[in-house]
Amino acid sequence: MRKKSKWFLALVVVLCLGAGTLTAWEWYARQEANLGGRPTPVQKGDSGGSSRSGSGPGSSTPGDAFAIRGVIEGFYGQPWSMAERIKMLEFMGRNNFNTYVYAPKNDPYQRSKWGELYPQAELQQLKQVVEAAQKNGIWFVYSISPGIPAPLPGQSLSAKMVADSITYTSAGDVGRLENKIAQLRAIGVHTFMLSFDDVEHTLKSADQRVYGSDYPRAQVELADKVLRDERRHDPSFRLWLAPTDYYGLKDSPYWRTIRSRLDSSVQVIWTGQWVLNKEINGSQAAQVGKLLGRKPLIWDNYPVNDYTYVVKKAPQLFMGPLENRSSGLSRQAAGLLANPMIQAEASKVALSTVGQYLINPAAYSPERAWDAALAARQGVGNAAAFRRFCLYSSRSLLNDSGNPDFLRLVSAYWQDYRAGKRGASETNLKQELEAVSQLPQTLAQTMTNKELLTEIEPWLIKLGQEGQAGLLALDYLDLPAKDPAKTGAKKQLEESVQKLTANNLRIGPEILEFAQAALHSGPS
Repeated sequence: MRKKSKWFLALVVVLCLGAGTLTAWEWYARQEANLGGRPTPVQKGDSGGSSRSGSGPGSSTPGDAFAIRGVIEGFYGQPWSMAERIKMLEFMGRNNFNTYVYAPKNDPYQRSKWGELYPQAELQQLKQVVEAAQKNGIWFVYSISPGIPAPLPGQSLSAKMVADSITYTSAGDVGRLENKIAQLRAIGVHTFMLSFDDVEHTLKSADQRVYGSDYPRAQVELADKVLRDERRHDPSFRLWLAPTDYYGLKDSPYWRTIRSRLDSSVQVIWTGQWVLNKEINGSQAAQVGKLLGRKPLIWDNYPVNDYTYVVKKAPQLFMGPLENRSSGLSRQAAGLLANPMIQAEASKVALSTVGQYLINPAAYSPERAWDAALAARQGVGNAAAFRRFCLYSSRSLLNDSGNPDFLRLVSAYWQDYRAGKRGASETNLKQELEAVSQLPQTLAQTMTNKELLTEIEPWLIKLGQEGQAGLLALDYLDLPAKDPAKTGAKKQLEESVQKLTANNLRIGPEILEFAQAALHSGPS
């Protein structure tokens, strides 16, 4: 994320007045196999996860491990392919996870066509994913979102969007929902999440005659009816709820309805104090647990990057580790689900650190977990080069400082530059920038994981160009003020900076910031 300290604090003050009432996109715009109905034990992971014997719910895990340790495919944008999902489930089975939630916002049968049965071809593909989850010891949860969808930025609510949504008081609509559940139960799905996140806070006229404006009651009564009905068909049926008010720390009429009316067995989603959170801790979860009448199930929006496309218009990869999740959080939460990036393979670096945190929060170290995650990634070729790429892709809401190695090199360089020195600091910085400029070629020639290379390639190319701009900056700064070549060098650097600034992909901004500072002969 961009430098956030001042505006983020200001934003918090604004949002606390209406916490839990904005859709994700409104908030972003303001902020810049069920396996018996229970999670299964961990297995030895790519990143050094502890091995556990046995295959039933009674197998041991560290005492502070999260009970539900999951990945939720809940982002906006191009959904993963079925092949990507199966590979992700295999990865999850090796990395301490036990739960996968199928919730891609752009699957029409999950949202706009919620009441329609899957055609047989699509159903068989989904069945393969369910079977892959079972094979890898992963609890498969299906999300279905029948509410009136909140429009994305630039869109407007259409009559069709309203018409296609559920009428809570319609026996026919409830029947269609339960028919969909029955279809998916036939392929092995026994846990469902009713998702009312990012929906309109209104009801259709037919529902208003029964509920008035009380949409929380309409949603909760639907959930309770579905739970009662489905338990008669399937003793292992489980229901989760993603509420419309899914973040915040303050009580609300919505949460009071959940607390007083919703069956206590239903897991309820909570994303934290905000939609995106620099920190989530146990005291926050404990506070929300009292307000929901149950421990919250955390939907953690890291390393998800969909909002960098839709709202920020500066697509970004988040390759750094999970940070600022407290060691005591597992005692106050039902579990934690990480929302990944659009890029399935690239997500696995951050997700590996999430898995390490979830299985042993008390012993978790972001730095050690990240080192283990990088060491475990197969097919990256030149490990040092891939690590360098990830360092320049690590700036996020969790860590807004960027690549610490590069920042130290730049700091040392500017200190010597102001003192009129040339020496080791310049040599070290030049070597780093040369390595960055060569990254596209280095990784393209050595990476055997071609899916990963394809995902990161646009950012990789820009990073290499930033390295070249950094070298131009050093050349410009090396020239004496009265050197005739100085004007031409400055023009070349300005053109390079302009080209990079026009490229909306975001990676390695610290290099671009150095090049911009060079044009003014020093940091501001």
